[in-house]
Amino acid sequence: MTELLITAVGRDKPGLVSEVSEAVFDAGGNIEDMDQVVMRNIFVMSMLVSFKNPGKPVKRLEALLKGKERKTGLKISVYRVGSLLRGGKHAR
Repeated sequence: MTELLITAVGRDKPGLVSEVSEAVFDAGGNIEDMDQVVMRNIFVMSMLVSFKNPGKPVKRLEALLKGKERKTGLKISVYRVGSLLRGGKHAR
């Protein structure tokens, strides 16, 4: 299983969670966890997504999210969770 962390930041407006969620669904991903906040009209979201079959579905998600960036004006980043956890020291 592949896990991804998606972050999205931009000007708040209705439908942003829906747009990103739609891309995850269309790529065959599953939303495991999600958090969002709006600070002074700035939308900030993090979403943990899993894929049973990595590879093409992950590439498809990345392509779909590029389109969502253009449509929504969000800055969307995708991180592979395994690479975030490997070899790092926990901050104390």
